[in-house]
Amino acid sequence: MQQKPLLDSVLVTGGCGFLGYAVVKALLADPECGRIYVVDRAAGTRNRHEGVHYTQGSIADQALMERVFSEAKPVAVLNLASPNFSFPTGRRDFFETNVRGTEVLLRVAEACPSVRAFVHCSSVDIYKGPPHVMVDEAHPTCVDYHEAYARTKALADAIVLAADGPDLSTACMRLSHMYGARCSQQLQILMDMCAGSRPLFQLGPGKNKVSVISVDNAAAAHMLAAKALVDPARARGKVAGEAFNITDGEPKLFWPHAALFWSAARGRSVDDELIRVPAWLARLLIGLVQWLFYIFTLGTVEPPPSASSTALTFALEDHTYSYTKAKERLGFEPVSNHDEVIRASVVEELKRRAEEKAKK
Repeated sequence: MQQKPLLDSVLVTGGCGFLGYAVVKALLADPECGRIYVVDRAAGTRNRHEGVHYTQGSIADQALMERVFSEAKPVAVLNLASPNFSFPTGRRDFFETNVRGTEVLLRVAEACPSVRAFVHCSSVDIYKGPPHVMVDEAHPTCVDYHEAYARTKALADAIVLAADGPDLSTACMRLSHMYGARCSQQLQILMDMCAGSRPLFQLGPGKNKVSVISVDNAAAAHMLAAKALVDPARARGKVAGEAFNITDGEPKLFWPHAALFWSAARGRSVDDELIRVPAWLARLLIGLVQWLFYIFTLGTVEPPPSASSTALTFALEDHTYSYTKAKERLGFEPVSNHDEVIRASVVEELKRRAEEKAKK
């Protein structure tokens, strides 16, 4: 009798998103993975693979999740569903998906006899008080933070870790900011900033560093965690009930990282084109934008991502994180191909935009 694969059935929520597409692709190529089920609000429109069972819907819909779990009988759940930080409907949708949706998934998973592992995609954005210099997982999180994305991600992270128990093993992957092909957040924003002959700005002196993660490295980390939760003998330490920072390893200078996208898009180095804005002036201008949004919308509408407090701190301060725990316990070894991945992602995005323009 043929032995079942370790991950005989896997449910990936948000499996049609940027990270979700990469995770499903990696699962399909893994001989230790069997059937793959995806739940995504955009399951009918984008980022699909052959040989995968897709269901369109929200993870906050408990009746739908119960039907999906009953059909899939997953061994592992990879919860990647989350509106991105620039999602236009703002706070209500962040809470609905990140908090309520995660609670629904955990309730249904706990009631499903087949489920043994629950891996949750979290973020380093949940950590309090930048600057961050090689921060580890013990650093306090911002469950009381005023920005909805970071606060709801922090709440979900805490909920998942608290749910770990004898019948369901859980873990959180705290990803640094991702880059790569099909990115719907950072890549889109950076490409829009350098469209045509728009001037390019650098805020502050440009000495601040950031930890980043390629989408393929992020996908690999989620798979390692799922396997370690299902088969604890594979781990080199405690994984269940734990959070793990996931990065490419060596931090990057933030502004050269951003400029690499712009240089790839324009086909030349943009170093001499950058208009440098003093940090004090950048803080003043961003603060003014935030107050105007608060006054004229009574706090109901978030400022655009480029004018958020999170974006400002990343532009001016260090945001670096230690991935030692993931390396030691999960055996996570990120592939180092930062520049090549960025250039390839820009080429693909330019092609996509040209095709979209041709259709109009």
